Amino acid sequence: MLKILAIESATDWLSVALLEGESVVALKSPEATRQHAGTLLPTVDALLAEAGWSLSSLDALAVSTGPGSFTSLRIGLATAKGLAFGRSFQAVGVPTLEAMALSELESAAGTEREVVALLDARRGEWYAGGFRAAQSPGGRPQSTLAEGLYSPEQLGADLPRPVCAISPEGSGWAADFEAAGLVFESRVEEAAARPRADWVGILGARRLAAGEGRSAEALTARYLRRAEAEAKRLGGPVEAGELARVDDAS
Repeated sequence: MLKILAIESATDWLSVALLEGESVVALKSPEATRQHAGTLLPTVDALLAEAGWSLSSLDALAVSTGPGSFTSLRIGLATAKGLAFGRSFQAVGVPTLEAMALSELESAAGTEREVVALLDARRGEWYAGGFRAAQSPGGRPQSTLAEGLYSPEQLGADLPRPVCAISPEGSGWAADFEAAGLVFESRVEEAAARPRADWVGILGARRLAAGEGRSAEALTARYLRRAEAEAKRLGGPVEAGELARVDDAS
């Protein structure tokens, strides 16, 4: 089985995991938030030492590619590329929202339960993506709502059915969605909803098994919106090449 190093740095909560195939060998989540630049490499080193692994023993990297904090995503991707430099690692990017939804999707296998992952994008907008469990064990989740940038009103219109919502935001975040007509079958909130590297690694293992591995240099972030300064200068909140409400999700 492939030995995989997985990195989740898209949000305030950094984590790193080691996996053999889809089996999690070790997971570390530093307590400090927003300290990714100073803690990511030491966390990788500590995790490898704990597992008795070395960089040269790895087969692949799985990295969360967003959406999320621009700076945090860049730190994670730059670190992955640096670790892979001069080595023959395979690498795979994993959408952050899909990784967030995975724990609920695994328990929903064989049902029509819909899981919607939500991250606060500020300025009254949210990064959101909807998913149902894979049709077969070990498969990729099915997209039900294209990952994009939404207002609560847009989500209320696009999701006229009860959903399980996952968001690491603090208390009170759901009120605007309920006011906009979104119905929550259930909610997973705060620490229990934070994206984690072990989920990134599991989805990465499935992508690698499907032949999606590539050079780490080819990894790119999926921001879904421009930085605030660029949005003010050019107009429009959505990153060039991305749409907020895409009909055909890939």
